[in-house]
Amino acid sequence: MPKRSFNVKAVGINPTWVGFLDTGRKNWNNTSAGTSIGRKSNAKATFTAGRYNTSWYGLYSPSGIRGINRVFKIKVNAKKLAANSGSKMTQWSRSTTTHELGHALSLDDNPNTSKASLMKHGRNRATVQKPKAYDISEVKRIYG
Repeated sequence: MPKRSFNVKAVGINPTWVGFLDTGRKNWNNTSAGTSIGRKSNAKATFTAGRYNTSWYGLYSPSGIRGINRVFKIKVNAKKLAANSGSKMTQWSRSTTTHELGHALSLDDNPNTSKASLMKHGRNRATVQKPKAYDISEVKRIYG
């Protein structure tokens, strides 16, 4: 069984990006989904941001077996975000960070629903920065 409580370590990022990570954690922890996402310097799961020459905004890379020894790395692409967010870089960064943490909670991209979802790639990243009711219900469904 996957876990909705875990810690993540900020790696090689400035205080602005640590703030985005902390906002993403709070966005999940302040819902009724029952999550507890902490930030600890000795966590095996990591979060970083950089200027990558790729097409993705964020990348979730898990390893190990879900529910047993799963760890992950999250990378956020500041270069791609800056190129596409216009004056909304802060909002897009918060949305992307919270979305990637959704993957750590076992949520998939582009869920098959007509309801609003943080996990949809086509969401408005300037306004959808927090988990929506659908996302919260999916976490509850996964964890029972």
